[in-house]
Amino acid sequence: MPRLSFSGFDRADEAKARALFEGLHLGDWALSDEAGADAVLIDLDSMYGQMAWMKGFDAGKVAIGLTQALRADTAYRIDAPLEAEALRAVLLAIAGGPPASAPAVETPMPEAAVVVASAAVSAPSPTRTTLEAPAVAAPASANRLAARLARATGPFAVQFGGLPRLVVDPASQQFAPGKSLKALIDYGHADLPAESIETLDGDAATAALRAAGDPQPLSRLTWLLALGGGAGRLLDHAPGTRFQLGKWPQAEREFPKHFRIATVMLKAPATLTEIASASGASEAEVADYINAALAVGHANAA
Repeated sequence: MPRLSFSGFDRADEAKARALFEGLHLGDWALSDEAGADAVLIDLDSMYGQMAWMKGFDAGKVAIGLTQALRADTAYRIDAPLEAEALRAVLLAIAGGPPASAPAVETPMPEAAVVVASAAVSAPSPTRTTLEAPAVAAPASANRLAARLARATGPFAVQFGGLPRLVVDPASQQFAPGKSLKALIDYGHADLPAESIETLDGDAATAALRAAGDPQPLSRLTWLLALGGGAGRLLDHAPGTRFQLGKWPQAEREFPKHFRIATVMLKAPATLTEIASASGASEAEVADYINAALAVGHANAA
């Protein structure tokens, strides 16, 4: 009999989740503690859930991410707040039961994709420089991908140097590929020649996104381009500016220090130097994170 446990939930939410599970009357499933569980439902929108996911689980356990974010790197994802039919669908899928059509449930990433994403974590960009004493970055070039994205009126593809080919569709707010953000980070500061951009019609963009297999929300690309755009320096803000996160963001497992930076930034407005000191990250890493958080509206300058 497969067993389910919960991770990262506060006491009240876990009680609700347990009651919801028990109301499903799934005879093939039982509740268990984490040590004896076959599957773990993680509240990825909580700090403790993110901590548990970053720490990892024993081999063989299936991770189910409960989140309001558009994607999760867990094997399965369920939209938050938790609903009975979504939970039923994913548990039946894990147990090999009859297929269920619940739009809130995402199927697992192919094994090959997981391998690629894991490999990218240990492969730092050879051209990226970490700066320990950041200042305000110079104005970004109009030839950078972020600038092209801001003025794009239709779908396009971009291929530059040894970086992965990207397909961007502003209309559907998606891009591909996106399984490893870290592999794309040099797009943040690369000046792209005109020949690196290919304009696509709608059908070609749709086909390219479908062929990629895992199109991602365009907001993730915006976040990534800002993360790589400053090369360790703040964009558009003086180093003495105070910054604070307005909500808990989804942590990217390829950037493990971001969890500690976000934890500090949630507490109170702080300067770049203060955040670096409290989080244990370098000032360059904090500057990059602040740039990215500001770009997608997760942070504010005080």
